[in-house]
Amino acid sequence: MATKAQPLRTRKTGAWIYLVLAVLVIIALFYVLAANAIAGNALSQGRTPLGEATLAFVQNTLRTSAVSPLFPLLALATAFVLGGLHAMTPGHNKTLTGAYLVGSRTRLRHALLIGIATAFSHTASALVIGALALSTAGQIASTQYLRWIGLPSGILTVCLGAWLLRKHLRRRTAHPHSHDQDHDHSHDHDHPHDHGHSHDDPAPDRATLGGLVAMGLMHGLVPTIDALAIILIALTVNQFLLGVGLIVAYSLGIASVLVAVGALFVRTQMVLSDNPRFERFARRAPAIAATVVILLGISLVVRTLSG
Repeated sequence: MATKAQPLRTRKTGAWIYLVLAVLVIIALFYVLAANAIAGNALSQGRTPLGEATLAFVQNTLRTSAVSPLFPLLALATAFVLGGLHAMTPGHNKTLTGAYLVGSRTRLRHALLIGIATAFSHTASALVIGALALSTAGQIASTQYLRWIGLPSGILTVCLGAWLLRKHLRRRTAHPHSHDQDHDHSHDHDHPHDHGHSHDDPAPDRATLGGLVAMGLMHGLVPTIDALAIILIALTVNQFLLGVGLIVAYSLGIASVLVAVGALFVRTQMVLSDNPRFERFARRAPAIAATVVILLGISLVVRTLSG
């Protein structure tokens, strides 16, 4: 009995974790929507009233960090919250992350990998562009970078979506009998957690590793205005190390939201796959998700060329 009770408790604990994530995401989204109604166009730069206050605190801490050793620690936590709030604003690739995870039939560890790659690339791009902004030539280069970075990102997104669609179609072609023929297969459905990973696809981790890392790196190629403001002030007041720490905390806040959203998408996919009523939809979900990724990539290219 103890061996059966342990997996049950583990599943219940996992369900509570996903429930808490969903509640936090929903609360944050409602706050952002309410802030949008109050602040008007303030969200066009990815800011909310609370975000403005936290950014001001972080900037003041950079200027007066020697006043109290507790201020830098509190500023790091504040920068994390600021990054999370920014990630909840519209247009931060949450749909793209979820669609890619569903399209590649990944697990929670893959959402974590996207988050790590996002935090790394966001930190690196903010530091590089912040340093370039200190010189006139660097400002010109960074302006051109920000102007055109959407083009390669969009093309890469389209390629990732096409790869997902091709992978799904090849799997369906190789296994046309997987769920469409019920005869002689009624005894084989004792593997509810294995939808999407056929016997001819024994290493899904290796197959999706490059795409997952690329997806995470793409999220951080364009630093936010808040991140640039933090690093520029850090360079101005000779607080470079603290500024780097704040950028890392800010990037981890963004990554944590993407991981939470990705985890919810992955969990939803697993629940649908385990429910016979949604079996047909679950089989088609990767193709739908791949199509969404392709369309998002095309829209990014169009916006860049028309901007």
